Parts: sequence; structure tokens; C-alpha cells
Amino acid sequence: MTAADMKEIEDLLGKGAAWLPKAMEQVGCTAPVDVTSAACKHAMKETLVLLFTESYHLVRFQHERMKQLKAELNSTKSQLIENQKWVISLQEKVIDCKEQQLVAVQTAVKTTVEDSVKEQFKSYSDAVQENVMVCQPDVPTITPKVLKEVVQSVVREEDRSKNLMVFGIPEEDSEDLTERVHDVLQEIGFKPTIEVIRVGKVNKEKKRPVKVTLSSSSIARQILSQTRRLHKSESFGSVFVRPDRSEEERSRHRLLVEELFKKRDDEPSKRHYIQGGTIQSVDKLRANA
Repeated sequence: MTAADMKEIEDLLGKGAAWLPKAMEQVGCTAPVDVTSAACKHAMKETLVLLFTESYHLVRFQHERMKQLKAELNSTKSQLIENQKWVISLQEKVIDCKEQQLVAVQTAVKTTVEDSVKEQFKSYSDAVQENVMVCQPDVPTITPKVLKEVVQSVVREEDRSKNLMVFGIPEEDSEDLTERVHDVLQEIGFKPTIEVIRVGKVNKEKKRPVKVTLSSSSIARQILSQTRRLHKSESFGSVFVRPDRSEEERSRHRLLVEELFKKRDDEPSKRHYIQGGTIQSVDKLRANA
């Protein structure tokens, strides 16, 4: 509705408001409830004719304007319905687009996993075939059972890469373990979605480690890169975060730690540390420079 329409409506309302008290005065009434057929009998004919004429035109103008407003209202409703249909159509297109994107992502992930598994199969099979041909010509080729074990190993490694092991969190009978792990991770600037569970048998003399499962391996790597900051924490200085290693990896890491302690005893002038699965050594003066 335009400003001109609003002005016209205001004019009509103004005329009606001015005409009503004028009409009551002409017939000798002081309130709208006093205007009755009996009261109008005492009015002069000329007065009634004038009031009738004015009321007729006022009602006529109002009637015409009401018809126009009704037509405009119907038009507005029709336009609103069309706009709603247009919005629904856009929503359906957006949903369809999202579904297509989801399918595309799922296909890409599936293809990547299949290609990775095929490459693992190929590498493993090639290695086995080479050993068979060179060393043991009578040994049969790779079996479906071995391939299945390879696949299961790949899946386990992928699942494990999303996990962390947290050591040093005090254990209580009734504890909000998720909240405790959240506090540890927030100390180094992370607020991820997690699932937690203590592992191992209950031992009142020891604090069982906590396995933390994250939404992706990339988040796990980001957290691991910052865990050294816990050593300086007043609240969690005795808490340690480590990768979720397999039994074989734990054995290798245990040997590395033993070798690390030996190097520290044999070469005290150097700083020794584990990085990338190997022991690194630097002069302490150089390290502090």
C-alpha cells in the first residue's frame, strides 16, 4: 500500500469522523445511542435531505474504496502464495544440491579408500610374489585370508589414528570422565567432540589410562603437537597425552625409550629425544643457543 493510498484512507476516516457529530447535532442528539428513528422525526425535512445526501456519498466513496482494498488484498495474497512457492522451490533445489554434494563426497571417499586398499594389496602382493620367486618357488601365492587380514589391519590403523591415550588423570568411583578430559584439552586450546573410556583392569594403586576418540585423525595430530604445553600447566603438569599405538608400535617405542635412557647415561653432554620414530641428539649448548 502506497503513501497516497494511506492518505486517501485517512481523508475518508476524517470525513466520517467529522460527519457523525454534525449529523447528531442536526437531529438534536448528543450521543450515538440517541440517534434513533424517533429522534429523526423531529428534524426538518431539509436537514434530513442534506444528511441523507452527505451520508450517501460518504458511504459510496467508502464502498468503492473497500472494493479496491479487497482487490489489492487478493492480489497481495496471490503474490505471497507465489513467493512461498518460489521459496519452497529454492529450498528443494538447495536440498537436492546438498544431496548431490554428499553423494559426490561419499563417492570420492569410497574411491580413495578403494584405491588405497588396492595399492596396499598390490604392494603386499608384489612383495610376496617377489619373495616367492626368489627364495621359495614352491610356496603358494597370496591367499584371500591374507588379503582379508591386510584390509582389517588398514581399517584398524585408520580407526586408531583418531584415538589418543591420556595418562595421569585421577580415577574416582563416580567421575565425569568426559568433563575431565575436556578440561585437559581446553588447557592447551582445544574443545573437540570426544568419546572417552578408561582401559585396563581396575587397580586402586594405579590410574588407568583413558582412551579418547576424536572425530578425525587430523584433530588428533593437532592435539598431539601441543601436548608439550601441559608440562608447564599448574593443574595438569602430571598428565601425558600419547598416540593410541598398536602392540607392535608400543614394543618399538619401549625399545626406543630404553635406548634413549642409555644414550642419556653414555652421552650426558648432549640432549637426546625421540622424533619421527628415531632418537635425535644435539649438543646442549647448541640446543640452548
